Amino acid sequence: MIKKYQILFLIFLSYIVILSFYPSITSGFINLDDTAMVVNNQDIRSLSLDNIKRIFSSYQYGLYNPMVILSYAIEYSICKIDPYLYHVDNIILHLLNTLLVFYIIKLLSKSFFVGFFTAFVFALHPVHVEPVAWVTARKDTLFSFFFLSSLLVYIKSYEIKKGKNLYYLSIILFIFSCLSKPTAVTLPIILMLVDFYNNKLKVTTTFLRKYIPFFVIMLIFSYVAVSGHYSEQEKAITTIFVRCMNFFDAHFYCLFYIYKFFLPINLSCLYPNFYNHNTLTPAFIFFSATILYLLILFVTLSLKINKKIFFGFFFFLITLLPSSGILSTGIAPVADRYTYIPYIGLSFMVAELLFSMYKRNKILKIIVCFALFVIGSSFVYLTYQRSILWSDNEKLITEAVNYAPDSASEAYLLRGIIYKNQGKFNLAEKDIEKSYSLNKINAYTVFRLGQLKQEQKEYLQAKKYYSCIPYTNVNYIAAINNIGIILDIEGKTQKALSFMEKKKEKASFFVPGYFFATLAQLYYKENNIYKAIENMKQAVTLNPFEETYYIQLMTIYEKNKDFVNFEKTAFEGLQNADNKTDILNKLAAYFFENERYDDVQNLLVSNFDYFDSFSYFLLGNVFALEEYYEKALMCYTMATTLNRDNGEYYFKRSAVWYLLNKYDLAKKDVEKAEKYNFVVDKDFKKNLERV
Repeated sequence: MIKKYQILFLIFLSYIVILSFYPSITSGFINLDDTAMVVNNQDIRSLSLDNIKRIFSSYQYGLYNPMVILSYAIEYSICKIDPYLYHVDNIILHLLNTLLVFYIIKLLSKSFFVGFFTAFVFALHPVHVEPVAWVTARKDTLFSFFFLSSLLVYIKSYEIKKGKNLYYLSIILFIFSCLSKPTAVTLPIILMLVDFYNNKLKVTTTFLRKYIPFFVIMLIFSYVAVSGHYSEQEKAITTIFVRCMNFFDAHFYCLFYIYKFFLPINLSCLYPNFYNHNTLTPAFIFFSATILYLLILFVTLSLKINKKIFFGFFFFLITLLPSSGILSTGIAPVADRYTYIPYIGLSFMVAELLFSMYKRNKILKIIVCFALFVIGSSFVYLTYQRSILWSDNEKLITEAVNYAPDSASEAYLLRGIIYKNQGKFNLAEKDIEKSYSLNKINAYTVFRLGQLKQEQKEYLQAKKYYSCIPYTNVNYIAAINNIGIILDIEGKTQKALSFMEKKKEKASFFVPGYFFATLAQLYYKENNIYKAIENMKQAVTLNPFEETYYIQLMTIYEKNKDFVNFEKTAFEGLQNADNKTDILNKLAAYFFENERYDDVQNLLVSNFDYFDSFSYFLLGNVFALEEYYEKALMCYTMATTLNRDNGEYYFKRSAVWYLLNKYDLAKKDVEKAEKYNFVVDKDFKKNLERV
């Protein structure tokens, strides 16, 4: 039973967590996968049954984490691409995980102090800023929530008579955890470790049978994860030697994480490789294996005293195993987010050590209290400062560059992309070329160099870089698309079409909607309307949320005088597209030009949420023609409010003022219309001057 003062401690901890991570709430999306996973992710744009089925039946960039994508989809339905809610939800998940850690450790240790200290370190360790402040790291906060919930429910199942219901609930929560991130597959071993710690592990057929569902789920999701993460090309080039080196590297990475637990400084969002894998493996990699095994031996011998060190250390080691580097996990060999669950084990060990010291004598009690103050204040300060850093894209990546400037190939590339987006082309070129000099076989760097040269209109160089992208690379189809655009700019549209059609067949990756949209534009330019329509329809099918595809398809139908399909496409766009304003205005303008004023009015009124200045302007024209001058006046006023630089809007309002005999106001609007370069009808002006 938790006492009242202990509840106050937990409330205080929650307050400190919110305060420490508050800077991340106000930050935007980070140029580390947030663009791909959220901003440009078409799978989060709908909560329809078909889209949810697609989410649960497909991989996202080689990862199977449908619960995470579903959480983004729910957030998108509420706030679109406003990062605020995404960050708030991450912090809420972190707070819930902190409370779960506290409760689990308190149950295991039978000590409020041990539970609270473990939860404190988990909540405020500076290394944990990454999984909380980074939206894409939702995988870690979400899988951990279900992982810890499953573990807690499993432990509680022993304490309740109807424990079977909790046991089944634990299995369901484990499935949810695996659906959030396959790293959760270590839970069955952790359950056995917990039973061992609680002296409940029995080597009997009846007892061990309860682990079978967990291990079956573990095997299924392990297979799903490995199958999706490794392409056929990667499997082909991964030799036994590479696997052996990954195994030895993993020992060093484990020691690296232990070091960062006790000394969380000099962190990075993108750690570089610790040595060149194309050269002789350095001795420290092999020494690391020796040191780690000696640690394991020491930990195992500690069982003669108690199980606390063994439990804490192996909790760390087991939960870290999927991200230890034995299997490739990403572009960086290590990452702060991989420690999110594993550090619970190390925190538990330190908490038990401090608690045992605290109970011995007064001197040690003072030392422990001082240590707690130093640890607590240091963690709060470092976490707050790191949260501030995670709110600034450029500074965050610059930190990664400065961490190891002679081997930070990926960091230079990412900073170069940031500079390019800011229009700082000289700095962008310098960083991307530096990245290329450090790693000339990185196809993504080569692709980005091509993009940079294309934006600088150095087309020959751009095509040269794009041509180096192999067909097995994910950027291959984008490179072909860009070469086609360049050929068209050079006046070689037919050659661009022939080139793109030929190369499309060779692509080993999914061909996205934008590729077909480019083909459609080129065919349209060549007056091949049938092919233009065919390709643009394909673009719409592949990406039904992209407004520009509907606009382009409507334009093609309009040129072909196929107004039936023009309207049909417009209404499909109004139903599916994310941003519907341009579709709405184009259809309304078509109705207006054809004197279908009732249709204009019905269309605009029923789609009021997507109004902009032009929408108000068109509706004002309809009301003016139907002599509803007060309504027209209101619409024109809204149009001028939303777009103060459009002279035509002021002229139209002036005409309404004139009809309402408000001549002074009409004259003022005429002056504004002329100020913004609108040519006012001479007869209207003369009539206005006479009154």
